Amino acid sequence: MAKKITDEASQEQQQPYDNLLKSLLEGQEKQMLPYLVPGVEYLETLNVEIVRTPLRVDRVYLVKQKGRKKIAHLEFESGPNNDMATRLLDYHAYLYRKYKLPVKSVIVYPFPTKMVASPLREVDEDGEILTFHFRVFPLWQAKAEQYVNEHAVVMYALLPTMEGANAPLLHKAIDEMVEYYQGDDIKLAQELRWMGIVIRRVKTLPRADKREIQERLNMWDDLMEKDPKMRKIRKESEAKGRTEGLAEGLRNAIITTVRLRFPDLTEVAQQTVAQISKPEKLNLLMGQIVKAPDEDAARLLLDLVAA
Repeated sequence: MAKKITDEASQEQQQPYDNLLKSLLEGQEKQMLPYLVPGVEYLETLNVEIVRTPLRVDRVYLVKQKGRKKIAHLEFESGPNNDMATRLLDYHAYLYRKYKLPVKSVIVYPFPTKMVASPLREVDEDGEILTFHFRVFPLWQAKAEQYVNEHAVVMYALLPTMEGANAPLLHKAIDEMVEYYQGDDIKLAQELRWMGIVIRRVKTLPRADKREIQERLNMWDDLMEKDPKMRKIRKESEAKGRTEGLAEGLRNAIITTVRLRFPDLTEVAQQTVAQISKPEKLNLLMGQIVKAPDEDAARLLLDLVAA
């Protein structure tokens, strides 16, 4: 019991960094994915939520590699997780069944930690039952200088985690980021803020270098905080975020209610609520699902909403 509580606490501490890595990809998938899954070409982001078990995939993409369409599945892990390989297999089987395409599974580790090893093998006394290959990408073993030499600006927020990162290299990277995101102050502010979050976590960067870069990033934050345009955009973004957060909470509540009352409709509910963005409409559906007398009535409600 104590071990379970410790594991859960560790996962909660890691979650902000895992979420940061997911956010970094948004809008930059075409540029970033080839660095994380070598050889693939981004085609489309796939919104996948596995509801039949309490599992959620981090990021799933439709990609092309060597002329063939495939699924690229990325999981971000900021700390040790002994169950990660079997969890990845669960995701892999679901995605392969859903899309009928080869699935490239990758675990990205941004910080030094104990990693799971590929392949995962299932054996018994009669021999091997299953072998599952996946890719492990430890960012801290990547060469920071190589990304800067390639001008891979979309990866610069993660440079502090990489081998060879230092103050001169990071100053050069920040200069390039300012140039690259010229005209898009919001994106630049996000990237620099993410770099600051990563720097606070890393332990490999020399202390003096860490302090020097943090001071520069803090100066940039102060400028952004005082800028009237940024203040207006931030307020609008916060309002939008509250609406989206409310909608997401209602979606989860509907799916949970359906799972408990009408388990066979769970996947239908998942697909239906994913199409609804307005909290008021989701709230109405929630009330109707709670009152539905049986599975047929609930199915009708979901079908009407989806129509």
